Amino acid sequence: MGGMNETATIYLLEDINDNRYIGSTSEKDYTRRLSTHKRDKKEDLFGIRKRNCSSMKLDLEHTAIIPLMVVENDTEVRKKWEAHYINNVYPECVNHIRFKGSKDTKKKYYEKNKEKCQKKSKEWKENNKEKYNQWRREYYAKNKDKINARRRELSELKRLENI
Repeated sequence: MGGMNETATIYLLEDINDNRYIGSTSEKDYTRRLSTHKRDKKEDLFGIRKRNCSSMKLDLEHTAIIPLMVVENDTEVRKKWEAHYINNVYPECVNHIRFKGSKDTKKKYYEKNKEKCQKKSKEWKENNKEKYNQWRREYYAKNKDKINARRRELSELKRLENI
């Protein structure tokens, strides 16, 4: 397989404040992955390179890395197991990417947390009104014909129901 490892490790980072992060690495010595997280956080803090990893929410200087399982080093397999640990085993983890799983996983999560999801969406829309309205204008401009056809279809259905 070239320079690539055949296996990957799904791991848990846990800091002294009980914050948790789930990740995976194909490095043979998975413990080296923690030093990469620390480096990335420092580079972000000093503006060297912009990073956007949820692990930065942890106190990485006081964090342990714990192996959870060894899996085949395949993107889909890694995503599946990360999603399992994020969504089922450690749902309180700080990972901001919650859905590396299937549409069914997303649907189940939404059904289970419907109020929370709706509240979060409403808050985001309120806090980002201009951005949201801009997105809506662009979406309408791109999909004007499809939207109007759907509106005509719905009004026709309503008309037929009232006959």
